[in-house]
Amino acid sequence: MSADTPGGPAGFEEPVALPAEDEGLARQWLAQRHRQVRPARPASAVVLVRDGRDGVEVLLRHRAGRTPLGRVGFPGGSLLESDADPCPWFGPEPAVWSRRLGIADRRRVRQRVVAAVRELFEESGVLLAGHTPDEIAEDARGESWGAHRSSLETGDVGLPEVLRERGLGLRTDLLRPVGRWHSTPHSPRRFDTVVFAAALPPQQRAAGRPDALTHQAWCPVRALLSGPVALPGPEGWLGEEGVAELAAVTVPLTQIVLRRVAGHRTAAGFLLSLGGGGTVVPEYRLRTAAEPASREIPDGRLWAVPELVGESQRER
Repeated sequence: MSADTPGGPAGFEEPVALPAEDEGLARQWLAQRHRQVRPARPASAVVLVRDGRDGVEVLLRHRAGRTPLGRVGFPGGSLLESDADPCPWFGPEPAVWSRRLGIADRRRVRQRVVAAVRELFEESGVLLAGHTPDEIAEDARGESWGAHRSSLETGDVGLPEVLRERGLGLRTDLLRPVGRWHSTPHSPRRFDTVVFAAALPPQQRAAGRPDALTHQAWCPVRALLSGPVALPGPEGWLGEEGVAELAAVTVPLTQIVLRRVAGHRTAAGFLLSLGGGGTVVPEYRLRTAAEPASREIPDGRLWAVPELVGESQRER
C-alpha cells in the first residue's frame, strides 16, 4: 500500500482507486453536509475463469452507460422474482447456501444462486446445468438456446421454467461464493452484490447472443492489473491508444476480486482457495474516501475502502 493510500485491511481488501467517470459524483457527494445514500438492489455476478497461455483468465464484458457493475465487469445483474421459482436442483441446497452467504432468508438465497446462473447464461451462453447431478449441459449456443437467452433477457420467461422445459437441473455445485459487496455510497445506482466463481465447463464456449451486440473477451488477470490493456467494447471506445488502465473503467468490486484471482497460478487454485461449505463468506461495504481527507472539497485521489460487515449487521 502506498503512503498516500487510505488505511484499510491487507491483501485483496486493500483500497482501490475510483474509476474516472465516478470522480465528479464522488467529489460532489463528499462535499455535501447531508449525504444521501440510495438503497442497494440485490444482485449476483459470476467470475468465470479458465487457464490461458499467460495464466488465469477471466471473462469480462462491456456494458453501455453507467451501471453498478461497471463499464467493464463480470457477467451479472439484478435478481428477478422468477429466480425464486422451483426447478430441479443438483448440488448444495438453499439451506447450505444460506449458511455460506450469511443470509437467513432462503428464498432470497435461492434467488441469488439462480440469478448468478441466469445472468451468466444470458450474457455469455455458459450454462451451469445438467440432466443429472454428474452431467454438464453441452454447448448451449444453438438456435433454440439463443431464443431462450433472448426471452430471459426480456423477462418473458424465467430460468427455472427454461430448465424444467429442457429436463435440466441447476448445477449449484459448480459455483463457489467469493464474497458480498455493497456499492460505494456516492453512486446514484447501487448494488448489494454476491459474487460467485465458476470454471468454464470443458464442453462449452462463451459467446454473445447472435441477436444482440455483445462485447466480451477472455482477459489474463495479471495483465489486467499490471498496466494499460485492451478491453472488450465497441471499436474505438478506448480512443486512439486502444488500451486503458483497469481502474479507469471498472468499479472497485471488479478490481478487488481480480486482485484475489491474480494471487493464483491456475483457475483450479483460485477456486480451491474459496474453501468448503463451513465458512461464511466475507461481506464488505465500500466507503468513499479521499486524500487529503481534511479538505472541504477534496482534490486529491479518490478511493473505495472496503469495510468488513460484522455478524450482527448481516442481512437476516
